[in-house]
Amino acid sequence: MVWIIGVLAVIALAGVLFVKLYPGIADFSASAEDRADYSARAANYDGSAFQNEHDFQMMQRVVEGAVDGIVSAKGTTPQESIPTMTPTWKTDPAEDELSFTWLGHSSLLIQMHGMNILFDPVFSEYASPVSFTGNKRFSDVPMAMEDIPEINILILTHDHYDHLDRSTITALDSRVKQYIVPLGVEYRLMRFGVSREKITNMAWWEELEIDGLTVACTPARHYTGRYMIDGGKTLWASFVLRDEHHQVFESGDTGYDTHFEQIHQKYGDFDLVFMDGAQYDLRWPSVHMNPEESGQAVRTLGAEYVVPIHWGAFRLANHPWDDSVVRLVQALDGSGIPVITPQIGQTVEWEEIDQYQTRWYETVK
Repeated sequence: MVWIIGVLAVIALAGVLFVKLYPGIADFSASAEDRADYSARAANYDGSAFQNEHDFQMMQRVVEGAVDGIVSAKGTTPQESIPTMTPTWKTDPAEDELSFTWLGHSSLLIQMHGMNILFDPVFSEYASPVSFTGNKRFSDVPMAMEDIPEINILILTHDHYDHLDRSTITALDSRVKQYIVPLGVEYRLMRFGVSREKITNMAWWEELEIDGLTVACTPARHYTGRYMIDGGKTLWASFVLRDEHHQVFESGDTGYDTHFEQIHQKYGDFDLVFMDGAQYDLRWPSVHMNPEESGQAVRTLGAEYVVPIHWGAFRLANHPWDDSVVRLVQALDGSGIPVITPQIGQTVEWEEIDQYQTRWYETVK
């Protein structure tokens, strides 16, 4: 018995040390001063953890035999390679130009207001705290790291491994001028070696103006954490980008809730919406929207165009790999809102956006 207790104690100690010391996990350790700051700025922070506005369940029981409206017969990962393209982003974009390049999953490079704005970059083989196992990427990264341009603003929507990746951040950091993150995520970045002076943290409904570009941190319905007992220590969010020419929304990871109505009430219609609509399951309906809910969110936001994200790279749920986009296209049929589906790495210019509705995924087994 003593021997068993000793072994368990060693295992527990090793686990604690791994969490505390391994940089890929980025243990959270906000100061008392910062926690007081979070409380003053965020109504959904209770001094210890962030909460969703309405009832949120990580998991729920599912009636046996229930189905989630799946319309694709494909596997959860493709049998063959997904086509990718080399990005053609501009080296010196004009202030009134808008373009974007989807880089797989939720990684996006948006060129807007003459700036390079990078969302949730994950360019590692695994979305995991370690480099050799975990959720493996099933599509290629469409460019070399050295080909990514200087980044004016790098925005993180939350701290999950498929949105915040240590290897990617450390490789890009020298070319990033400013990070914008939800409250608390600055501590994850600092564990990766990022200077705190480069990081701006934001609560829901806060706005930041950068050389005429407004960046607004807006609500989402989700959760955070990078190991089992740190849930809710950092905030999750969606973001609005606006200038005198365009208004763009990036949903982050989110379940469906009234925050879409609130965001539309404050900001009005959007030219372009990047919408989470994949990695869903009947067992966690609060965590991610199904495609039909994503379609309703797009309508609520008054979107002129929508680009589905959170698919095409990592298998995180048990639905066919292209089911989310197939169902979103069906959900918005007749709505007048085009679903833009560029290939991974394909740069889309705003003036030509209608051309990017080719359903390339239909030809991939």
